[in-house]
Amino acid sequence: MKNKSLTFRIFTNTFSVGAFIYFICAFLFISNMYGYFEKQIFSELETESNFLESYVLENNLVRLGSLKTENRITLIDSTGKVYFDNTVDAASLENHGSRKEFLEAKTKGSVQIARFSSTMTEKTLYFARLLSNGDVLRISCNQHSVWVLILGMSQILMVMLVLAVIASGISASWISKKIVEPLNLIDLENPETSQVYEELKPFTKRIAEENFEKSQREELRQQFTANVSHELKTPLTSISGFAEILKSEGTDPKVTKDFASSIYDEAQRMITLVNDIIKLSKLDEKSISLEKEPLSLREICRESMNILSAAAKAKNVTVNLSGDSGLINGVQPVIYEMVYNLMDNAIKYNIEGGKVDVTLQNLIDSKSVILTVKDTGIGIPSSEKERIFERFYRIDKSRSKQNGGTGLGLSIVKHAAKYHQASILVTSEVGKGSTFTVVFPV
Repeated sequence: MKNKSLTFRIFTNTFSVGAFIYFICAFLFISNMYGYFEKQIFSELETESNFLESYVLENNLVRLGSLKTENRITLIDSTGKVYFDNTVDAASLENHGSRKEFLEAKTKGSVQIARFSSTMTEKTLYFARLLSNGDVLRISCNQHSVWVLILGMSQILMVMLVLAVIASGISASWISKKIVEPLNLIDLENPETSQVYEELKPFTKRIAEENFEKSQREELRQQFTANVSHELKTPLTSISGFAEILKSEGTDPKVTKDFASSIYDEAQRMITLVNDIIKLSKLDEKSISLEKEPLSLREICRESMNILSAAAKAKNVTVNLSGDSGLINGVQPVIYEMVYNLMDNAIKYNIEGGKVDVTLQNLIDSKSVILTVKDTGIGIPSSEKERIFERFYRIDKSRSKQNGGTGLGLSIVKHAAKYHQASILVTSEVGKGSTFTVVFPV
């Protein structure tokens, strides 16, 4: 089903409110007018009863019967017997001793009563008063019901309805356009400069933030593309150059072997770079389909130590693992990449004969697990600490490439931590080493 436009919805709601108000006003007007006429009739009946009382007390029933009036006059004695009626033979009428108007007039002195007919199209208004001689004088007249009044006014009501519909339609159309106009004038490129309703300012602010984030993502994407191109161009140029020399067939076996070894190293470096880019892209897009499961950080750290044992041995770096089991909920491949990169960096950028301490703590009170990787390496200058998690950022580019680094390791660590709602703290001192602390919520 097609969604209705905002203009149409505002129009229909405004029009509906206008029509509703018309019917309410018409109903209140007719009700009040009908009630006003009823009060006037009762007032006239009461005035007439005051006038007729003297005829009754003088026992001048002949004069009373000759009066020209459209109202019905009835005299009832103290026992309820009707002894005079100007419209029918009083003798034919039943005793009125049980009638409501008679009983209430006897107790209250006077009473006003309305009684509907069986068809509800007409009602009779009664005014009864107790006379000084103990008799009750009752005067009554007929009045059409409010439905008959509405029917009688149907033509004028229809004219008013048509005028109200036209007025509501015009005003609803004008109001809807006026309400929607500021929305259509919002500059989506610079929404915060647009003149909008106060209620829409959070909306325009959100658009501005998204525009800013979009421009930042585009800038990062361009930087990332440029960096990837640059990182791939260097090994590809080397491979191409070595291959061109080998193609000439003018090299001796030793040079050929060296060239082949260089080509292999550059190819491995490219493979590592591409793998890191794929891992980072998956973390960026949150396209990892594996569900989180209970994991032991200690086991993952031990596995990483075994894989990196050859690199640690080649550099004479001692790696120690201590602490608790470090039980968390996480995605095993992602946590492994985080731990592996932290330990790999701690070994790569360590000094000859240095040390790496990996510690795990289960904090029951704060419901968290802390992973600490501390090295005795070259350290990070304080001015560089904010940038070390940027993609392809290297403090010492020549040394990083010499160690086989792609510049994406800490970016993977950062995104892996974010994926698991973990926080990272870095402390470092040049020449004394660095400490990376990752706090996982349990």
